[in-house]
Amino acid sequence: MQVRENLEQIALSAFENTAESSGFVVFKGQGCNNRLPLGGNLYFQFGDLRVDTDTSHIVIEVESAGGITNLAKYWYYITDKDLSRIIQKPIILMHLYRQVSHSDYGSHLALWDFVWEEMRKTIGDKIQAIRYTYRNISDLDPAIQYFKSSILSH
Repeated sequence: MQVRENLEQIALSAFENTAESSGFVVFKGQGCNNRLPLGGNLYFQFGDLRVDTDTSHIVIEVESAGGITNLAKYWYYITDKDLSRIIQKPIILMHLYRQVSHSDYGSHLALWDFVWEEMRKTIGDKIQAIRYTYRNISDLDPAIQYFKSSILSH
């Protein structure tokens, strides 16, 4: 039996180590301290990994199967008048897409770019978002540097 790799955790480990070595608490997983409630028993996960600084929420979302849900959920949450009060600080969102080949998720990435441009028009400075693609963990070095500069400057 082949052991299944947790690709998301592998990608997140360098970010987690960076945050913790800089003295920040890391939030991740589905626990109650990493949720954006929707009402009743419904919620969004507040990032695959999140670091809260004095001035922002720095959030990492990792995709290994494409999609833009992890971008669109913040648009929904921030623009809903009842829900938006819960997020008190701007979000810096880093969205990581794992690719096996250069063309993997091309349509998802094009849709991400489109949705992000539309989001920026309606929610302005309440969120910054950037996406990265990677094939190997070493491809994440620019994202890790951006993450480190974000947590240290906020």
